[in-house]
Amino acid sequence: MGKDLTDDQVSSMKEAFTLFDTDGDCRIAPSDLGILMRSLGGNPTQAQLKSIISEENLTSPFDFSRFLDLMSKHLRPEPFDRQLRDAFKVIDKDGTGYVVVSELRHILTSIGEKLDPNEFDEWIREVDVGSDGRIRYDDFIARMVAK
Repeated sequence: MGKDLTDDQVSSMKEAFTLFDTDGDCRIAPSDLGILMRSLGGNPTQAQLKSIISEENLTSPFDFSRFLDLMSKHLRPEPFDRQLRDAFKVIDKDGTGYVVVSELRHILTSIGEKLDPNEFDEWIREVDVGSDGRIRYDDFIARMVAK
C-alpha cells in the first residue's frame, strides 16, 4: 500500500481523500480522481486520467488503500522549477523575464510561507541584479533549485 510515499505524503493524501469522501463511506468515485490528484500537486490531463481509470479498471468507488496504490504509481507532481516559473510569470505582467528585486523581496518575505530576509539576501547576492534593480528570474530559479 502506497510504497515509495513518505509519511508526510501519506498524511497529505489522507487529508485530501477525507475531504473528497463527502458521504463518509471511506470511498471516492473515479470521477473525483483528477481534482484530487491536482489538489496534491499533480497535473494530469483528461487523456491521462482516462488512461489511468481504464488501466486500473476503476469502475466503482475505491478506498484509501487503493488510492495510495494509485498515487504511488501515477502521481507526478509538477517540477518545482516549473511551479516557480509559473509563479514568477504572475509577477512579470509584461512577460519580460525580469522582476524587480524589491517587489520579489516583499512577496517572499511577507506573504505565505515567509522566507527569512537574510536568506533572501543571500540568494540575491548569487544572481546578477541589473542597474534598474531587476533580475532575470530564470537565473534566480536556477539558484533556488540548486540549493
